[in-house]
Amino acid sequence: MKILSIAAMLIVIIVTILFTSPTIDVVSNAVLAQNTSNSASSLTKLTDGGSITVKLEPSPNPIKSNEQTQLKVSFFKPNTEEIQPHIDYDMIINESTTNKTIFQASNQTGQPGIPVHTAESIVTIPFTFPAEGEYTIKIPVYGILFNPIAPESVTFSTHVE
Repeated sequence: MKILSIAAMLIVIIVTILFTSPTIDVVSNAVLAQNTSNSASSLTKLTDGGSITVKLEPSPNPIKSNEQTQLKVSFFKPNTEEIQPHIDYDMIINESTTNKTIFQASNQTGQPGIPVHTAESIVTIPFTFPAEGEYTIKIPVYGILFNPIAPESVTFSTHVE
């Protein structure tokens, strides 16, 4: 009986930690934090499987090379502006001309290829584009509400001055 009460207490502690943690996700030294500003320069797309609407808001816009850009990503229920909590995702930035990957969020956690999780579904990723040119920002989604899904993604094209 004592073992059951200890196990129950551990479950309560774990659940409390999971659901009362702050709304800040950390990827390496980059802080992914909730941001409520509204930008006229946002890009919004439905994932190729139709499960999630993804909004990308770079700031400042236009994006300039060798200056830090805040890439705000929001995950919504399909075709709405209602936040979809608990998303497993990644962000991959490629140079368009060479298709060379220059950034991958999951690499910053020390677990390459393992999706990043956001509870609040609004994250801001700081990134400095190294040169002028065309880039693609791909955001694959791997899970919704702690349930794995067949990977779906959106890809945004962007110009850096």
